Amino acid sequence: MLVTMDLTVVEDYPGFDWSRYAIAWVVVHESLAGARVEQAKHEIVHRHAHKIREQARGDHHTYTAERHYTTRPSLNRLLRRRR
Repeated sequence: MLVTMDLTVVEDYPGFDWSRYAIAWVVVHESLAGARVEQAKHEIVHRHAHKIREQARGDHHTYTAERHYTTRPSLNRLLRRRR
């Protein structure tokens, strides 16, 4: 199990077999900064811990404060935010 906020980690290691791992993608609201990001990460992981634990090999789920998605976060959406 990998819990990460690094939404580009799969693209950064193209030869690695990510399908062997369960990944919990944690996405905090874009308006947060500093210590508020850390607090938000903590709250998201604790709120969804039971779902994260149930993920199987190959599951790539996204978690936000409000929701849980059974897919990876969209890199297109991330790139639009940074413009």
